[in-house]
Amino acid sequence: MLGRNTWKTSAFSFLVEQMWAPLWSRSMRPGRWCSQRSCAWQTSNNTLHPLWTVPVSVPGGTRQSPINIQWRDSVYDPQLKPLRVSYEAASCLYIWNTGYLFQVEFDDATEASGEKEPRCLYAQCHSRLLHQAPLQPPRMLPVWGLLSASSSNPNSSQRISGGPLENHYRLKQFHFHWGAVNEGGSEHTVDGHAYPAELHLVHWNSVKYQNYKEAVVGENGLAVIGVFLKLGAHHQTLQRLVDILPEIKHKDARAAMRPFDPSTLLPTCWDYWTYAGSLTTPPLTESVTWIIQKEPVEVAPSQLSAFRTLLFSALGEEEKMMVNNYRPLQPLMNRKVWASFQATNEGTRS
Repeated sequence: MLGRNTWKTSAFSFLVEQMWAPLWSRSMRPGRWCSQRSCAWQTSNNTLHPLWTVPVSVPGGTRQSPINIQWRDSVYDPQLKPLRVSYEAASCLYIWNTGYLFQVEFDDATEASGEKEPRCLYAQCHSRLLHQAPLQPPRMLPVWGLLSASSSNPNSSQRISGGPLENHYRLKQFHFHWGAVNEGGSEHTVDGHAYPAELHLVHWNSVKYQNYKEAVVGENGLAVIGVFLKLGAHHQTLQRLVDILPEIKHKDARAAMRPFDPSTLLPTCWDYWTYAGSLTTPPLTESVTWIIQKEPVEVAPSQLSAFRTLLFSALGEEEKMMVNNYRPLQPLMNRKVWASFQATNEGTRS
């Protein structure tokens, strides 16, 4: 997950170059480091991004991200509340190439008063959920896009609440991580399995902090929704982003965006894992509550291939293909991964 505050668009690129420029010439055996017994994907066709060709330590760090989620070791917490989302499509500002990934920015400066609460409904994610304890009602799931579709105020609330969160968190930006091939590219893994890509929606605690910059370094400052992408059907909403990518091929390039509702990128089933973690790019601060969706969303192979047409390099520089922009797995250490659902005897992933 990319940690970005109010820096200029070139600031992240500058930080990467200053901290990791010496690593560009180093080499390492391809693969993912392991956070638990199960190791993630390894393939001779992929190499780590130069940012991560040697371990980057965080002094005293005990809750770094990403991690490998062990399905059977996650702890079901019946007290976890449904996650509620209220996004305003008109608050979408622009899309840009950070030099590490592409990112869509939102206006998070204000929060309207008196906004309606996000609506929820009872629904079953999958038939296997019927094996939960008797008399337990089905989990409440958000009706994505209802509020954002009915509102046109660009200054209205961009927020999430509920789930493991005690406060409201405002949407700042979303971005993706992906690999050079479809065998892997996600930052988190499940039982050692990596998905082709991973979406991160980054929010900050607007109750406890004045702005995103403060929240990045503060306790319980950030909340990030993680969504795995898998190969499958063409994703109509994602195609809107894919169509813009040629305009931001090079580092620091940006393009204006028409109203965009990020809830349309979310899965229909909202079972999730949650744990205390960190940013996955500098400054790697341990301020993040991660909410990782169990169900991936389907995207077409051609759509993922379009991600790989982007470049890490600026116009006029030697071209470097933008791939493998994920951080290696980090140790779980003494943390627990909590689940909003009960594990079953069926398969561990979709």
